[in-house]
Amino acid sequence: TPRIEYLHAYIGAVLKSVRNGSDTRGYFVWSFMDLYELLWGYEFSFGLYSVNFSDPRRKRSPKLSAHWYSAFLKGNTTSLG
Repeated sequence: TPRIEYLHAYIGAVLKSVRNGSDTRGYFVWSFMDLYELLWGYEFSFGLYSVNFSDPRRKRSPKLSAHWYSAFLKGNTTSLG
């Protein structure tokens, strides 16, 4: 998915930066869950987990990117470099 490709490329760039001497302490994914954007409302979906905003309980479901990121953190994905 485009989100997985984005995460893979971004984390790869962070790794390259660290190898070139960057004092990088961590990485945070934007965003954990879909959220309300000030300018676009709920139109865009950025999170690792989708939120069903029409459900009063706001059911959350992991996207493919959540599964990929979890596998990456556990070391179960292809190498970044």
